[in-house]
Amino acid sequence: MQRTDPQSLSELLQDFFEQRKLRGALIEGRAVEVWAEVVGEYVASFTEDVYIRDGILYLSFSSAAVRSEIHIRKRFFVAKINEAIGAKAVKNIVIR
Repeated sequence: MQRTDPQSLSELLQDFFEQRKLRGALIEGRAVEVWAEVVGEYVASFTEDVYIRDGILYLSFSSAAVRSEIHIRKRFFVAKINEAIGAKAVKNIVIR
């Protein structure tokens, strides 16, 4: 069945990704992208690796001090990342 009402490109893309269950992966990918924006350029410069799997953001750092600070403020950063992407994609942060 075809739709007769006009749709915007963003609506068409959203439908496309939802039908293929890709929307969650795109949102998670956005969480990785905003990491540097959320923590700032200085902290981001010490970030060696960032990836997300199943709602858990995995991070590694070249500085023990930065690693410790992020660990202490994990809940804060989870909230800020989710706020930045407009979805609750990040449930936890694991520091390696």
